[in-house]
Amino acid sequence: MKKMFLLGMSLLLFCFSGCATLFNGTRQSINVKSFTPDSRIYINGNYEGSDAVSRKLKRNQSHSIVVKKVGYKTEAINIDNHIQAGWIVFDVLFCWPGALLDVLTGAWNSLDRTNIVVDLQKEEILK
Repeated sequence: MKKMFLLGMSLLLFCFSGCATLFNGTRQSINVKSFTPDSRIYINGNYEGSDAVSRKLKRNQSHSIVVKKVGYKTEAINIDNHIQAGWIVFDVLFCWPGALLDVLTGAWNSLDRTNIVVDLQKEEILK
């Protein structure tokens, strides 16, 4: 009896969990690499490190990456998010009660760039 109860509760929790949340997650790994030594990497305005950074960013929002170093031109990159239609179809067919969770957490989304490589250019000095 206890096993049946636990099995039923597990099935119920699975049904009310969004498929994209379970299998895709709410965050996505992003790698930023700069070939310019000692460059500083900022994600969404926060300093994250120099030369190379790996972070997991929320799927439900866009992000900004800035790489800069004194004496070099600053490079700014936008990472946009977009909905993956496959997760919507999957939720409708198999996990429809949990679709709301996927919408709220942004698990249906994907970030359009995951690997960013930057080589900063020297600034020209005007005389």
